[in-house]
Amino acid sequence: MTARAHQLLTLTATKGRIPFLLLPRAAAAAAFLPPTNRHYSTSSQSSPETPPPGKKNKPTYYTLFPLTLPLGPPPSGPFTIPLRPLRSEFLKLQQSTHPDLFPPSQRKLYETASAQLNKAYTTLSSPLLRAEYLLSIKGHLPPSDDEGGKVADAELLLEVLDANELLETAVDEKELEPLKRRNEERIEGCVGRLEELFKDDAKLEEVRAEVVRLRYWVNLAEALRHWEPGKGVSLQH
Repeated sequence: MTARAHQLLTLTATKGRIPFLLLPRAAAAAAFLPPTNRHYSTSSQSSPETPPPGKKNKPTYYTLFPLTLPLGPPPSGPFTIPLRPLRSEFLKLQQSTHPDLFPPSQRKLYETASAQLNKAYTTLSSPLLRAEYLLSIKGHLPPSDDEGGKVADAELLLEVLDANELLETAVDEKELEPLKRRNEERIEGCVGRLEELFKDDAKLEEVRAEVVRLRYWVNLAEALRHWEPGKGVSLQH
């Protein structure tokens, strides 16, 4: 770690405002976030790693945004994130840690920090990516990386097939308006359920099932956004 990075990491906030030099603090820390290196489990009987008494938790993407996310990830903090403050904090960090602002000897550090910061913001901004990330840091394999995460819910599968049929047979975008409204409601419902489920680490298997549902509705939202008459579509897991 360079002396400059060490200084940035040890800075503290002043009351009531954000010092300019504090802004690079979280972004510089991003360069030192440990890579995920866990034994993933798909069993509800496995428990997330708990640090020994007196030992702090490892940094996470939440660590990079202390102003917006001071409580950290669930269950200590909420699942839902205020997106406008998150973006504001991200833009300030991004601006103050641009590699071109630093000497050549330090640019590699800030290039790494900037890339990690961008990835963290993208992940936390999306309820789906955020939920998958939270599963991963709690030691559970996200459904996207697990064949066991495929649809096993017959009712969900039927809804997906019906949505596919509507997308394929619609000849006018107006025909899809009811589907769009219904899908927005589905996504809101999934996010609301995830908010409650993430309050209890014993419910991570239920979280995985909800993430499967959310992925389908997010994919449907994308298909609806890019729908064109006569264009073939297919919802992917």
